[in-house]
Order: sequence, then structure tokens, then C-alpha cells
Amino acid sequence: MRRIILAGATAAMAASLAITGAAAAAPTTKTEHFSFVSTATGGSGNSYSAIATGAFTAGGTANLPSGKGTLKFPGGTIKVTAKAGRAKSKFNSKTCLATNVQPGTFKIVSGTGVYAGITGSGKYTASFTEVAPTVAGKCSTKGNPVAVQAIITASGPVTLP
Repeated sequence: MRRIILAGATAAMAASLAITGAAAAAPTTKTEHFSFVSTATGGSGNSYSAIATGAFTAGGTANLPSGKGTLKFPGGTIKVTAKAGRAKSKFNSKTCLATNVQPGTFKIVSGTGVYAGITGSGKYTASFTEVAPTVAGKCSTKGNPVAVQAIITASGPVTLP
């Protein structure tokens, strides 16, 4: 009798573990938030500090040239594509301050390492602010800006296998 009860308990526990394991292996979809910041005043301006929170949390770097990008985190990389919307730009010739705000959409196209199989998409807002140099008391469009801040925030559902 004791063997039958023990065998039944073992079978029930094995079934429970199999169900739990299957549930744990199922893909999960959650909202991911990305933040990219750059203060580069020269060069291409495509390199950013990157922070991701939500479905996963990671810090790293991002290379975001127009229309595509690669996010590099300690566990792997994520490749994205982006489609920019209509930008709103302003320039104050008295203060030499330029601002540009551009909405858009992104799509995650692939991942490596712990991000292998990741999918997702969402919306972003890119905000660029810069102070142009002055020459003879006037704003100049030649040379590098005196200061630049580029901040991109993005969010959307991502699915991790």
C-alpha cells in the first residue's frame, strides 16, 4: 500500500513539474522601455548609452544610424529597424538653440545570446537639442555645436522565447 501511495505521489509530482516546466518555457510578452542618451558634439552622433527596462533590464550601448540599429547588452545584441515620422524643428538665432523632436516606430528584427528569438515593435520619440557656436557674436552653422543632447525614448511589447 505504501509503494502505491509513493508511486502515485511521485507520478503527480512529475506531472506537476512537467506542467510547470512547459509554462516556464512558454514565450512571454511584456512592455519594454528603452532609453538612449548621447552628448556627443562631434563625429557621427550615432553612439548612445542604452538602458532597457520591463520584460528584461539591461544597460549597454546602442549604435543607431538612420533607419536601423544595434543594441549591445552584456547578454547579447538586439537588431532593430526604425521608420521616422515628421520632425518638428526650431532654431532661435538669438540664443543659437536648435531643437528637433521626431516621432517614429521601431521593430525588433533579431537578437543574439539571451535575446535570440526576441520579437517586438513600438513607438519612439527622438529629441535633439544643441547650442550652435557663435562667431563674431552671431550663430554659426560651421563647426561642431558647443553642446548637444540627444534623448530617444521608446516602448512597446516584446516577446522573449
